[in-house]
Amino acid sequence: MKYALLPAALALALTAVPAAAQLMLPGAQQAAPEGATNAANPAPPAAAKPKPAAPKPPGDDAIVDRDLVLNGSDGLIRLRRTPGAGLEITALALTGEQITHPGEACRLDIVAGAPIEAKANGKPRGLLRYDVGIEACPFSLDVLDGAVLVIREGKTCDFAAADCRVDPTGLWGPAAATIDDKEVKQFEHARGGAEATVRANFRALLARAGKDKAAVKTIAAEQAGFSSEREVACRNYAQQDAAGFCALRLTQARGFALQAELEAGGKRAEPKKAKPPKAEATKETKPPLN
Repeated sequence: MKYALLPAALALALTAVPAAAQLMLPGAQQAAPEGATNAANPAPPAAAKPKPAAPKPPGDDAIVDRDLVLNGSDGLIRLRRTPGAGLEITALALTGEQITHPGEACRLDIVAGAPIEAKANGKPRGLLRYDVGIEACPFSLDVLDGAVLVIREGKTCDFAAADCRVDPTGLWGPAAATIDDKEVKQFEHARGGAEATVRANFRALLARAGKDKAAVKTIAAEQAGFSSEREVACRNYAQQDAAGFCALRLTQARGFALQAELEAGGKRAEPKKAKPPKAEATKETKPPLN
């Protein structure tokens, strides 16, 4: 009879255990208190911000003592280093059309006797820049690997005395005929790295802009515009389809420009304003027609 009372007594004892207590089975883990973090399952980390790519821009050695031609086929520019570690132009030939007879070709040999100084102007777009103070046609050039990108406001220049209108702007590189198959393969390989650099720096700029919709819109528009600008700029470059030299160098230039914006806090760096040439050095020359 007393054994029959055991189940009832056991049930009564279990009901006397406080409701907060829980039965722990072998191998089970105790639940963490409410509000506590489970060390075994930490919260996922916040997404890392895109990191910019920072390749080193080319130096002057990439362009000195080389014959560079516009679009791989026209004109000529040659630079050398001066004793003071500066640069000067020892040869500059520009091709264009006659002012009085549009469509008729003309050619100017600008350097006559003394070389033309190229004055350093920092790295406003991430590349070494030099200003060339030709009175009738001042321009700036950015240093790329084996090429220079000539920039100027207004583009065309009129040399009235020589009846010649020229446009020096664009990419000056090696003559397309001198590029061999080995270099073409090198260009193809480098293009992937250049595109990756542009994408990394573009994403870093977007991340820095954050929720600033106007800034994001501007950055995206400039990036979209670059693709079309590159297409137009390289359309007339000799053997572009086969060698890809123009697209590669302009893509690299874009990467350095984005890098410069990042270093400037997201703002486009502006070049220093070049001082006008002295009066005695601004007298217009009359380059001969060839």
